[in-house]
Amino acid sequence: MNLSYASLLNQVKSYDPSRYHSTRNYTNGAVTAWSPYISRGFLSPILVMETLKSKYPKQAWIGFMQQMAWREYFQRVWQEKGDLILQDLKSAQSNKILQQAPHAIINASTGIQAIDAAICQLYEKGYLHNHLRMYIAMLHTNIFKAAWLPGAKWMYAHLLDHDPAANFLSWQWVAGTSSSKQYVANQENINKYTNTKQAGTFLDTEYEQLSEAIFDLNGAAKKSIKEDWSQPLDQVTEMDGIQILEALKQANGLANFNAGMLDTNLPYCIYNSFNLDPLWHAAEKANRILLLEPSHYAKFPVTVKVLQSIIDLAVSNIEGLQIFIGNFETLIQNIGSAKNQAPVVYFKEHPTTAHYQGIQEQRDWLFPEVRGYYPSFFAYWKKCEKYLK
Repeated sequence: MNLSYASLLNQVKSYDPSRYHSTRNYTNGAVTAWSPYISRGFLSPILVMETLKSKYPKQAWIGFMQQMAWREYFQRVWQEKGDLILQDLKSAQSNKILQQAPHAIINASTGIQAIDAAICQLYEKGYLHNHLRMYIAMLHTNIFKAAWLPGAKWMYAHLLDHDPAANFLSWQWVAGTSSSKQYVANQENINKYTNTKQAGTFLDTEYEQLSEAIFDLNGAAKKSIKEDWSQPLDQVTEMDGIQILEALKQANGLANFNAGMLDTNLPYCIYNSFNLDPLWHAAEKANRILLLEPSHYAKFPVTVKVLQSIIDLAVSNIEGLQIFIGNFETLIQNIGSAKNQAPVVYFKEHPTTAHYQGIQEQRDWLFPEVRGYYPSFFAYWKKCEKYLK
């Protein structure tokens, strides 16, 4: 799925946003699939919006910008709430019965054709249309009544555009732990937006009946369910981030970091999976290091396939890049000992870089003026609208 920076810019320049707002909820709508590049800090949201604004009137791009602002809103919540994004943010998840992910979700055997196909696509390509993410999360959380966090971790691990804020807070929105109500959809809704015509499923019912589509009011699985789920409903999905890093290192034959290849007279630009900006300090001579921290991946595991995608995107677009597998403090010890003095280190602000030491630079924000915590996206967006140009 990785594109060169030049190819991606060509896509941005040729994209017409005028159909985005009216079609984005449809799986064949005018969406861009740029989220893996924006999440990686590879493609600047400012560049995207300035390019679209230079070619189209406000009514053509405003819907696209609003959806881009959702990502920034989630990032601002993460900045303020930290690890609380991994807990029920406003209220406890209601009607929870299962403690782990349902087997039928993990194995793409729910019987809902559009959802099962989407899960297979997630495993194969690492990408999901946003509406399908919502469908999977609502089926997992509000129909199977499973705890939202195991499902959110499972989906996060397979997404090429993995972003803790966007992923975990979106799941919380669906679960109703950060919003006023739970999100649900029936088979008619799924058929409409996925261009399917399936009928007779456990979701083929009125909205009032969805809360009991799988479990009755006593928490027992209903006997009328037609799907043959021969395995237990609960499925543990925990991953070992450190083992995954080691497997990646062996699979790629990654050599140990070589401090001898560094020019100790130059500054250090530290990249990570949320900052792969190929234009960052590109005109300057610098030591360029992609930092893959075991502590981060122990907390937010992703698959080998996803890590491989990060490495491929970085190495093919950032010249002279070295890869360091270890924590930031260990990296500083390695590069500091090469010159026996504190190195000049540049990095970009991000919740995952709060422990970095050096010269922190701002990442690209569409609305840098709108900071802090807002209890809802629409309160945040109302503030952002004041800065629209």
